[in-house]
Amino acid sequence: MNRRFPFRGTLWVLVGLLFFFHVGGGWYYSGELIDRAFVPDPRPLATPSGDFQLEEVTYDTPLGPMDAFYLPGSGDRWVIHVHGLRATPAEADHLFAPLQEAGYHQLSITYRNDDRQPLDPSGYYRYGATEHEDVEAAMAYALDNGAESIVFSGFSTGGSHILSFVYTNNLDDIDGIVLDSPNIDMGTTVDFQGSMEELPILPLNAPRTLSWMAKFFTALRIDVNWRSIDYVEGADTSLLVPVLVHHGTDDDSVPIRTSVEFAEANPALITLIQVPGAGHVGSHEVDPDGYVEEVLAFLDGLGA
Repeated sequence: MNRRFPFRGTLWVLVGLLFFFHVGGGWYYSGELIDRAFVPDPRPLATPSGDFQLEEVTYDTPLGPMDAFYLPGSGDRWVIHVHGLRATPAEADHLFAPLQEAGYHQLSITYRNDDRQPLDPSGYYRYGATEHEDVEAAMAYALDNGAESIVFSGFSTGGSHILSFVYTNNLDDIDGIVLDSPNIDMGTTVDFQGSMEELPILPLNAPRTLSWMAKFFTALRIDVNWRSIDYVEGADTSLLVPVLVHHGTDDDSVPIRTSVEFAEANPALITLIQVPGAGHVGSHEVDPDGYVEEVLAFLDGLGA
């Protein structure tokens, strides 16, 4: 029996090292995660120009007035664009001209924590948990200004803001949703990005368990409920309108498998177009004409 003690001692040392590695590493990476993904770092807001008519407007939100770009159309349907994390309303500019030519009014909005906009009371990005209030306010602005129906258009994290609102406000005025590289399960996105994170000493990528610890400490430090910002969950029960999703196969920011799981959860309403070779929010760059045609066909298919 005594011969086993050295082995047991070594085993407990390894267990202890693994424990402290995960606790210490998890705490460290939670700080990195908070800085990278939750602390506001907005891009400067600039008015885009192109072959379209655009004006700057403001819409009222619970935090105060926020800026938006309005592009007039000739019909009764409005498309409300919601940009991704650390992007601006100009992220939708490749759709501005073709949608305006097709008769759609468009509102491309800022939201809390954007450049020169009100801050979220928490001081952090919330991935739809609070931003849904700004989406609701933008819809109210559109309805107050003549919209008969609404289609939301979300890029990356903008998709989470939209789904957070739509899941709990399935209103008759909402006809559909267009998503591009949607970041709709932030927990899975953190795991995906963590799997590509190199450890500072060992020539290895961070294990999934370290990502879990980082998320655990992040939840404690800034009150993040990871399940509440998973919008793949609920797609089968809370989604009542058609959705078109573009997602590039080479997206190294948001894993395409979240869009695949999203589509599989509700295939009757969700159409996923996987774009070979496209990076994050880059599907329109691979095939600009095809991308626009697919969006217009989807909008036309929603009916009057």
